[in-house]
Amino acid sequence: MTELILITDNDGIIDIQMNRPPVNALNLELVKALHQAIDSHTKNGAKGLILSGREGIYSAGLDVKKLLEMNAEEISVFFKSFWGLMAKISKSPIPVAAAITGHSPAGGAVLANFCDYRVAAKGSFKIGMNEVFVGLEVPKVIYKGFARHVGEKHATNLMVFGKLMDFDFAHEIGFIDELVEPDEVKYKALDWLKGLTQLPPSAMNKTRLNTKSEINDLFDEQLSVMSEGYADGWFDDEVQARMKYIAENL
Repeated sequence: MTELILITDNDGIIDIQMNRPPVNALNLELVKALHQAIDSHTKNGAKGLILSGREGIYSAGLDVKKLLEMNAEEISVFFKSFWGLMAKISKSPIPVAAAITGHSPAGGAVLANFCDYRVAAKGSFKIGMNEVFVGLEVPKVIYKGFARHVGEKHATNLMVFGKLMDFDFAHEIGFIDELVEPDEVKYKALDWLKGLTQLPPSAMNKTRLNTKSEINDLFDEQLSVMSEGYADGWFDDEVQARMKYIAENL
């Protein structure tokens, strides 16, 4: 059986690689595995985390085919776990860098959105949060997290229209922090974390979390409402029709 998570320890900086072929689609098992890996290594003294993908793909987002098979209770459990993962990344007591190794639409972009830094591979890849395109609203915390990186104008235009971006444009507007050759993505993420973790850790991490306080306060206020609202919205006729179309054409 394929391991859902591959771990590499780089002197206390832990690379957590999503490893669910072929496209790292996010099902409940992978989301739970990410929770467990983050919790375990944070508690065991990791200095920083890298969240990475496979060659050519970071994560294609939610496992639509699997989610379409779920009943209301199962969908509720999934979205609580997925939204909890977003909050965990955003509120992490140690820095988290995204090593975006390839395509990262929807849920993949959402996870990267709440990391502290994003390094991505050069190439003809797409990234973005296209929830509106499939009939789902973009919650305030995702919008605000994205606007924090790219500004209100770009965030509004991209999210209201549900647009995906090529990596060059995402880098140009500030969502991707570094754009490098594919074989350098993890190394650059590691270099950034090494530089950051050489600073006094308590002062650095407290300041880092202070800069994200508005986002993390929104998670505290809205987490249960967001996960329940998404679970309910999943069964909307339009959402189901669009999701079935996507599943059939994957």
